[in-house]
Amino acid sequence: MLTGARRFSQWMRREALPFFLHAGVCRLPPHPGAFKEEIPVETTLMRSRVQLRQLYVFAHATRTGWIDAHDQVLSGAQTVLPVFRRHEGPLVFALGDGGAAKDINTYEQAFALLAYSELYRLTGDNLFRAEAERLHDWMGRYLALPEGGYAVNSRRPSLLSQNPNMHLFEACLAWWQATGDSRWENESHQLYRLFRQYLFDPRHHCLLEFFAAGWQPTLESSYLVDPGHHHEWTWLLYQYQRQTGIDTSASRRALQDFARSHGDNPVSGAVMNELRWDGAAHRPESRLWCQTERLKADAVNDRTGGRPADEAITDGHVDAMFRAFIEGEPSGSYCDEIDARGARIHRPAPASTLYHLYVACRELDSLAADRAIPDASNPS
Repeated sequence: MLTGARRFSQWMRREALPFFLHAGVCRLPPHPGAFKEEIPVETTLMRSRVQLRQLYVFAHATRTGWIDAHDQVLSGAQTVLPVFRRHEGPLVFALGDGGAAKDINTYEQAFALLAYSELYRLTGDNLFRAEAERLHDWMGRYLALPEGGYAVNSRRPSLLSQNPNMHLFEACLAWWQATGDSRWENESHQLYRLFRQYLFDPRHHCLLEFFAAGWQPTLESSYLVDPGHHHEWTWLLYQYQRQTGIDTSASRRALQDFARSHGDNPVSGAVMNELRWDGAAHRPESRLWCQTERLKADAVNDRTGGRPADEAITDGHVDAMFRAFIEGEPSGSYCDEIDARGARIHRPAPASTLYHLYVACRELDSLAADRAIPDASNPS
């Protein structure tokens, strides 16, 4: 079992990482050396989140010996990130003249912290640690909410969103694991409490996405939920449990009960983009990132359940993802979305999805290595 992990690892190492390192880097002005938004085209839009995600992926892959992207990573960190960075450390949404381009969103700051954590681990340079602490201090002054969690952006609108707080949780856990610093430990505990107190709705047994002020689920959009985020939180809560010893199994079980009961499209079998909180489909199409988060939750279930049937489910999900999104695409690339019937929606591949694929792949590769699956972590 877990033969899907070997297939996924081989594709990532032999095809996806080399493809995005070479075809996924801009060669033309105004920002040669930056990562592209989409493959194969070069667009004028350049979002900071794409640069940050790609830096995280290639820094981690370089540090762990999956590829040598050291020069590209350092170039991006030293020459590309500064064009997004503002005084005191925060990064703007994108480069450009539009109003939204200048927004300073919590989402981008979370990925900046995540990228800095891996740049620090790769290089040992305390500059990245200092930059992360400076940014975190700024977030505490301008984005933190008195009731817990963080506003969507520095304009502090009344609408609140769980998504950037989830990724901030991910980044703080990464820094805590890398340094043991109480700054990141305390922030991780605070964000876990936010999940327990506000983000998970015990009435509907699901994770909510959008809230009014005070984390109240009273907006028209509060009934919309993402099954992919249920899987993502399952994985994060397990990482938190491993770091703290705090039992998160009840929360993980509740998330999985909802996602696996309602989240899969009955025709395609893929995780759907969006549901209502009663479990009815709202956007029955399926993006690739949702499938990768299901695989990360599968890995948690495999580790905590340990039944052969769990491994068979994981292998089935890997094979289904390859059939629906990867097979037949250019080597190393993928389709980003399928419709409700399972047909591919053809558009350029967004580079930002590589982050989701890479983290899921590494999680399954680690699981397979722990189970001593031949060639899983070192394919021939």
